[in-house]
Amino acid sequence: MKNNRKGLTLIELLVALGLSTMIIFLVISFFITNLKNYKSINNESELQFQAQYILNFMTNKIMESENISLLRKDDLNMYSISYIRPVGVELISNKISFKYGELSSENYVFHITNNNIRYGRGDKDIKPTVELGSYIKYMYVSLLKESSLSNAKILRIRIIFEKDNEDYEAEQVVYMRNN
Repeated sequence: MKNNRKGLTLIELLVALGLSTMIIFLVISFFITNLKNYKSINNESELQFQAQYILNFMTNKIMESENISLLRKDDLNMYSISYIRPVGVELISNKISFKYGELSSENYVFHITNNNIRYGRGDKDIKPTVELGSYIKYMYVSLLKESSLSNAKILRIRIIFEKDNEDYEAEQVVYMRNN
């Protein structure tokens, strides 16, 4: 009598299950890696767009300005406008105002609050309301010629952005044309 069994043995089933598990693991690993790369590239792209927009906007306003009228480190600490600063020393700032007219209320104001940068026009210490961008971690201002902030003609602005624990840095050198 012939023994004609057409089923799988337990060992064949375990081997097939093991191979299937390894293949599924490799496929899932591939998709997870691609998803992380996509998120990283998407974050960098968004931060690059934010940086370009913010720095272009600030550059246009700074070029129209005569001088820096206010530079704050935080809500309590303000930098002296008349103190002579050496070249290249970076001042961390969360608020900066640029005077553009004759009146004391003619200032372009940029203020970082809750990782957002806001813009406004008016008194040098107003709380701006127009949101320019997000993900701002720090903003640094440095002079490229030894002078006081009130007499500065050229400055460098460096902004550090952060999103999902990824940093992006952008900087711009700006000349104040109306100075």
